Amino acid sequence: MKPEELTADALIQLVHRYYPVGLGNEDPRYKESEESQRLTQLIHANIGGTQAWKDLVQRLREELPDCDIADATVPWHDPCYICRVSLPGFVPGAIRYDCVVCLLSQLAPVYALYASHMEKTSPPEQKAWLRFPPFPPEFQSHEAKLARLIESTFGFTRLSNDVLFTPVPDLVPRVGHCELGEAQLIDCLFTWYRW
Repeated sequence: MKPEELTADALIQLVHRYYPVGLGNEDPRYKESEESQRLTQLIHANIGGTQAWKDLVQRLREELPDCDIADATVPWHDPCYICRVSLPGFVPGAIRYDCVVCLLSQLAPVYALYASHMEKTSPPEQKAWLRFPPFPPEFQSHEAKLARLIESTFGFTRLSNDVLFTPVPDLVPRVGHCELGEAQLIDCLFTWYRW
């Protein structure tokens, strides 16, 4: 698909090729459907990551040496690659973890970014939030670097919030606890699970 063809309507048509209409993911007919079989084949073809994805993760490690780079892709589950890029100064086990998360679709030449914050507090609880653009100021330089690297490596288009959150009420993502009527393009192009 060309960048000008990446409209919400075109992407909705695309995801209908990979998700059966009107079925929950617990319904046995879901996995047996032609659409689900097509999605399974695509996901299996991308197990282990493409060379371009591995190159991107390596470039992130080289160009952002003061950040923790985590390939958080969940093989066998979602049609996307996921990478978490911490803000500088993160140490494993730290009380606070701030990062920019990259979602790269395997279905279309598109990606999304969001900011994630987790903080352990006392008593042992956790404060957490995630934000889609506009990002808080302290996340914006990493957002810009990630966008530049993704676009130069893949030529993918970043989706706007309006497109990401377009409802796809007749579909249910492959995994997750989404019911009919709840799905959005972000769930079908990438993953239902965000943290």
